[in-house]
Amino acid sequence: METLIILSYVALCVIVFRVFRVPKTKWTLTTASVIGMFIVGWIFLYMAMYQPVSRMARLYSVTTPITSQVEGMVTQVYVQGNQQVKAGDPLYQIDDTPFKDKVNRIQSDIKRTESAIDFYQSELVRYKKLGSKGYSSQEKIDNIENQLLEQKANQSKYQSELEVAQFNLSKTTVTAPTDGYVTQVALRPGMKSRIVPFQGNLTFVHKEDKQLFAAFKQAPARYVKVGYPAEVTFNTIPGHAYQAHVTQVNDIFAQGAVSPSGNMKYPEQIPAGGRILVKVELDNPDLVKDMPLPSGTDAHVAVYSPKWEMFSIVRKVILRMQSWQNWLFEG
Repeated sequence: METLIILSYVALCVIVFRVFRVPKTKWTLTTASVIGMFIVGWIFLYMAMYQPVSRMARLYSVTTPITSQVEGMVTQVYVQGNQQVKAGDPLYQIDDTPFKDKVNRIQSDIKRTESAIDFYQSELVRYKKLGSKGYSSQEKIDNIENQLLEQKANQSKYQSELEVAQFNLSKTTVTAPTDGYVTQVALRPGMKSRIVPFQGNLTFVHKEDKQLFAAFKQAPARYVKVGYPAEVTFNTIPGHAYQAHVTQVNDIFAQGAVSPSGNMKYPEQIPAGGRILVKVELDNPDLVKDMPLPSGTDAHVAVYSPKWEMFSIVRKVILRMQSWQNWLFEG
């Protein structure tokens, strides 16, 4: 576009000098050159400031690493890559044999404890009757009561252990957290599922709208605000520009984040300047509903501030011309 504007001005100069027969002197040529440089520089300076564009824009989807809450050998994988599932649908199965065994053992302990409680309750009643007739000592009654209390305490302990064991048993079947799908399934039976945070066995993609974020330079930051109109072109849809608007301007970027540590910061550690992260939403998302827009698609985003709005025309033309260049596929 820069070349087009310059060539247009050169064509205008040729018309002026040849059609209107303006004399070609060092003064007229110098004046035409200076005016041309001033006009072109003024257009691009104001356009870059008040109608900024980001060529670092991308579609994102929120993903969740799926791991298990218990460890064990994977016996079955229920899903395939990009297969749509509902919340609660099984994804894969962990060998539940040791977990069932633990549940059964605790249930046996509970039954044994219940039998002991029934026995000591009946014994307590019997010894109290004997004690009332003088055939049993208070020490014997107290000992039975202590045994009864101990068995009731064991019953509460085993009941708690049973709840934990049943919970672990239920978690041997790993299920989908929400509606969505799993992509790039590499999990196979025979592999071991471990409890490692953020290192899942599967990558789950939630069924929700993709998010478009663009990174703008810091100079035009004050002219990128929530609610400003924007336009978006996608690399996968050459020759099309879509109306959009700014919905979020992040007040921080990675270079401005400080984490607590025992080490002091020094200038040599300061990273290069970052860019402002801006979230953009399409005004009419139905227009791209059936278009090839996988997460990770690159895009160009232009924001049009109300100041010097006349330059938005030039920006729109440039944005579309750059989109047309995507017809020249790479690879």
